Amino acid sequence: MLHDRLIEAVAAHVKLLDEAVDRGVALDDVFELYGVLHALQIHAQAAMDYLLHTCSILGRSVETPLRCVDVLHREGLLGEQDARLLKKMIRFRNIVVHQYGAIDVEKVEKILASRGYREVLRILTTLHTKLKERGAADP
Repeated sequence: MLHDRLIEAVAAHVKLLDEAVDRGVALDDVFELYGVLHALQIHAQAAMDYLLHTCSILGRSVETPLRCVDVLHREGLLGEQDARLLKKMIRFRNIVVHQYGAIDVEKVEKILASRGYREVLRILTTLHTKLKERGAADP
């Protein structure tokens, strides 16, 4: 149940971000920039919550989302590239939340241009399938 709701939250924010990119978001407008940053933050937070919930269900005690990604990689639930991307997302989210003045708009532009946020949804969907196969997803 929680897994499903968190994936839905990530998917909803992928849709919002896609709409912003499709209409040509103006990151030089502070309100549009903050809107995009908020959507990326919620997207990342829901993904992090999914990962932490997964580690908890698997009985793995972790201190941080970064450590959770390491555990899931060691367990064979995440590939190397996927783990690397999730760690980048976590670090970016931490900057957005804790160092608002230090945000590199060029990085935001690259995230939007590459639509890398879609990859996070793909990773979580693949992980969810693996969890179901192991009987470890929420009932």
